[in-house]
Amino acid sequence: MKKVRGYVAAAAILLVIAAVFRFVMVGYKFLGLCFAGLAVLILMYMGLKLLAEKHPKGAGRVRNALTACVVLGLAAVIATEGYIVSQVLTAKKGETREDYAVVLGAGVNGTVPSRALWARLRAAEKFAAERPQAILILSGGQGPGEDISEAQCMANWLTQHGVAPERLVLEDRSTSTAENLTFSLEKLRELGAGEENVCIITGGYHIARAKLMALDLGYASVTARPASTGYPVLEFNYYLRECAGIWWYLITS
Repeated sequence: MKKVRGYVAAAAILLVIAAVFRFVMVGYKFLGLCFAGLAVLILMYMGLKLLAEKHPKGAGRVRNALTACVVLGLAAVIATEGYIVSQVLTAKKGETREDYAVVLGAGVNGTVPSRALWARLRAAEKFAAERPQAILILSGGQGPGEDISEAQCMANWLTQHGVAPERLVLEDRSTSTAENLTFSLEKLRELGAGEENVCIITGGYHIARAKLMALDLGYASVTARPASTGYPVLEFNYYLRECAGIWWYLITS
């Protein structure tokens, strides 16, 4: 009975943490979901322990199968995260010209960029300073809770920070990464970008999937500049979420 209480207590603590991340903190929903999943897993092992008192063989088989799934899942997560991190570590300036950059949108709070979007804008500002002739495609439509499109928010911020408006091209229709890249490619072709190397500016965690999508959509070649919010726990949340995003893209594409 004491061990069962331990399971329940651990699950309850994890559920409280999950609720805090999900409902109290902004931007940490996926981390909340992960803690809730851990709580459910603990309760499953508790149920198997109770079942083993009456059906030890059957419960043992189920427990072994569950453990195998957990181990395989962890291995898949570790391998995927390794790939995601490797893309961040190898992200660098292109060996060819980077005359164009696609800045992928993120949330806007009313008219103010979210922390994730602010990080991308800082990276875009730095890119613009390094490449004074480059054109920036600002990609992102208007979603719930946003008073203006993500593209317009980015344009406002960049012009306020010294980037000339004539260097900015707004793509304000997209509602997903795939649409960001698809509609931005249309803009690039309208500009006669041709085969020049295109730089994608996005969160570091997002580079791996964005590059996969870009090449699948027909971009000739891409480089990337990673952006970071500077908040370790928030970044950890994004990296965990991106693991699921990559697998979803691989399965559904």
